[in-house]
Amino acid sequence: MAGNETDDMRNRQAAVEAALRETRQDLFRFLVRRLRSQPDAADVQQDFYVKVLRSFPDLKDDDKLRPWMSKVLCSVIADHFRAQARQSQLEKDYVAEALTAAVSVEEEDVDLLVCVCLHKILPTLHDEYASLLWRTELMGETRDSVRTSLGLTENAFRVKAHRARKALRRRLEQSCEACLEHGFLNCGCEDVEALRRRLHQNPPPPGGPET
Repeated sequence: MAGNETDDMRNRQAAVEAALRETRQDLFRFLVRRLRSQPDAADVQQDFYVKVLRSFPDLKDDDKLRPWMSKVLCSVIADHFRAQARQSQLEKDYVAEALTAAVSVEEEDVDLLVCVCLHKILPTLHDEYASLLWRTELMGETRDSVRTSLGLTENAFRVKAHRARKALRRRLEQSCEACLEHGFLNCGCEDVEALRRRLHQNPPPPGGPET
């Protein structure tokens, strides 16, 4: 029996690692296509993860994750283009025009990307958390509708939703530490270590996330 439980845990961990690694790869490929530079894509991806993880605790209960994450990614991409514009005055007008065109397309593209990423990450959470986030964040059900169907009081639902989001934040943190070149977590390469240092410069409030 103990052996079967150990095998189940290993299989689940392998599935989680595969989903998070694939999510990170999806985001990286998307950014490479948009920015046409792997180094720039890696920088923007790192900025996105840092910004999301640092701001996650500030989300209000009624804030929707999908549009919020899409907005963060669009903002990080826009910041990248603005930084490029500042680097070269001669290219400023060109970059400004490219930024305007890019952002107008980005919103739909980014929203689709975030949706795909959430589709892959949510199944790695506990079933009750995955189901709650699936219904409220992807299916568009109202919180009251979901709460009523689950037979929960408003306070109990708020607690469960909060824990579900903390679990998702932990998955995102694991995803950002999944090195594309060297594998999942515990990687000691310079890129992953740099990301960890940036995250730890302004860590989230105490009270570890639910897993």
